[in-house]
Amino acid sequence: MRTMTMTLNENRATDGLKFFTTGDGVRIAYRIDGSADKPVLMLANSIATSMNMWDGQLTVLSRHFRVLRYDYRGHGDSDTPAGPYSFDRLGRDVIELLNALHIDRVHFLGLSLGGAIGQWLGIYATS
Repeated sequence: MRTMTMTLNENRATDGLKFFTTGDGVRIAYRIDGSADKPVLMLANSIATSMNMWDGQLTVLSRHFRVLRYDYRGHGDSDTPAGPYSFDRLGRDVIELLNALHIDRVHFLGLSLGGAIGQWLGIYATS
């Protein structure tokens, strides 16, 4: 039997930072900025970065979108379970986050690893 170890990130005092827990028990950090009456744009960062890589674009993007950012498992303020992390698991984290927030549809923008997750979503989560 394999034992799973995980590093739990403690909640830092970051304005607007929230958490949800995936079906496999991992806390994922996220934040939403912008008006609730705008369409949702979900941003997925590159590997070894956090959602904060989008800070410089947030002001402009928030004029047109409600911006949802999150940290992958093992990144930023999210928990770090033992790896490896498959594209399937990373994609399901997105779906679970959207379901938890009751968001049915998003525009998705990903850079590097985020782009690969976007492709996975385009194949496996088209609805």
